[in-house]
Amino acid sequence: MNLRLQKRLGYGGSKHPLRRARNTWIGRMLARRTGGGLVFLDDAELLACLCDRLGLEQAHTLDEYRAELLGDEPMRRAFEAARERYGLTADADWDARVARLGGIVTVYYALMREVRPEVVVETGTAEGGYTSFVLAAMERNGRGRLISIDIPPVDGKLTMDLTVAESDVGYFIPVEYRGRWEYRKGDAKVLLPHVLLEVDADVFIHDSLHTRTHMLFEYAVARALMKEGKLILSDDIMWNEAFQGFLTATGIEGFSPYGRPDTGVCINTFDDFERDAGLGVYRVD
Repeated sequence: MNLRLQKRLGYGGSKHPLRRARNTWIGRMLARRTGGGLVFLDDAELLACLCDRLGLEQAHTLDEYRAELLGDEPMRRAFEAARERYGLTADADWDARVARLGGIVTVYYALMREVRPEVVVETGTAEGGYTSFVLAAMERNGRGRLISIDIPPVDGKLTMDLTVAESDVGYFIPVEYRGRWEYRKGDAKVLLPHVLLEVDADVFIHDSLHTRTHMLFEYAVARALMKEGKLILSDDIMWNEAFQGFLTATGIEGFSPYGRPDTGVCINTFDDFERDAGLGVYRVD
């Protein structure tokens, strides 16, 4: 999220921008931004809604998934080690981190536990804070692998606010879960189409360069190269209007949790014309 807008609006519950500022000029601005294509829901409602749209019978409540994470000792140890080594101060302990990242827990952990993906592809990893939640869900599911495409971040470049050495990329990821993780160093503009042609991804996550052009590129590539019914996720959707524009242009309905309104989720769908025209990748021999 744009930091100035984030500070003015805050996150979560009654502080959510569409609740707190519904009758103000900011509320009207955000309503115009969504264009009717982005629906904001409480975290538990969002999980239930997406399960319903995907034809899944929800296996556990959001509170049960939070309890799983709180009891995840590899995640707790990895967090504590990262905090000690890198001087992290945003969260006092693992319990505080799970509480603060409520919307991330909903989308990156609980939703992954319900969907049980075989393959997830993400762009942008950095310290692996959110990546670790996906891998924890996969480990609990007993299935799945995650491919991360990223250029090691440098503070002040490519919208990044921290530096992570190549050898330290993903330092939040527990050693026990790294067998499910593959890191591919490089520019998503080059690697993402190749990876999505190489694997049958169930979920795509954007969290790399947050410019309108690059975000729209990644959404479009994911939409074109993933099957119908697969998930497209994006962090930092309030940096600009790219995600909302993508939803409007494609006619897809998107969702965002009150606990993290900067995160967007949608299900890849196509209209009848697109289905009749053919959705597969045509190769010329």
